[in-house]
Amino acid sequence: MMLRVLRESNGTVVSVSEEDMLAGMRDLGQQEGLFVAPEGAAVWMATRRLLATGWLQRDEKILLLNTGSGQKYMDNVAGRAIR
Repeated sequence: MMLRVLRESNGTVVSVSEEDMLAGMRDLGQQEGLFVAPEGAAVWMATRRLLATGWLQRDEKILLLNTGSGQKYMDNVAGRAIR
């Protein structure tokens, strides 16, 4: 089913490592003052990768969603996301 949806929507899949999520949390915190949840950071990092590969174009309008706060994950990211 998933492959069918991807094919019909001309979509793609991007995997984001835990380290990339942490890097995304740092990046958004430093650049935008946002303390996003890891899944929001994953969306950011996937978008950056899609831009770098040309799958997304810089002039496209896209919406990135962050559905949580990094505060919910303090035990998981303490000492790792902020340097």
